[in-house]
Amino acid sequence: MSWDTAAIAAFWTTALGGLAQPWVIGLVLALTTLLLEDVAIAAGVAVATQGALSWEWAFVAVAGGIALGDLGLYGLGMAAQRIGWLRRKYIEGREVRAGQVLRRELAGSVLLARVIPGLRLLTYTACGFLRVPFLPFIAWVVLAVSLWTAGLFWFSSALGAVIAERWDVPVTLAVALPIVVLALMVPLVRWLRKPRTSRSPA
Repeated sequence: MSWDTAAIAAFWTTALGGLAQPWVIGLVLALTTLLLEDVAIAAGVAVATQGALSWEWAFVAVAGGIALGDLGLYGLGMAAQRIGWLRRKYIEGREVRAGQVLRRELAGSVLLARVIPGLRLLTYTACGFLRVPFLPFIAWVVLAVSLWTAGLFWFSSALGAVIAERWDVPVTLAVALPIVVLALMVPLVRWLRKPRTSRSPA
């Protein structure tokens, strides 16, 4: 995610908070997960804290959107069976190893891919390409997404409440901050792990 994540999250929180119909807010949250998952989670916590949407519906909207995106990756893997450039980009060279791991440890692979940045795309497209049984796949995806989203909702709201109280930050912004910080840490850690020479400007 870009370094403008905080501004984007603030924009979405304001926009969502101004929408009158809860179903519209839920739809916008679900669609946002397909573009910026972290922003959608931050906005979901913010609008629920604000009272524009109940916690239950904010969770359903965000988790549902994330799960649909994950199923889309499964579909992308299926499409790679027929579309050469998709196969070369996402699958080629990994079929045998991925097949062995997924058939032996589908649950662990799906759950691990949900929490490790960059692993989900490869894992879920491989599931689709190898035609891993759909019902077990979707069951583990729903479990992984539910645990992940619920955990982030709790973490963000709990830490946000402390931030709001201690530093006098508006609560709707405070509850979004923990997710924004986590989102920014991922590219920062990747950058720091690169060799020093590759970090230097050309």
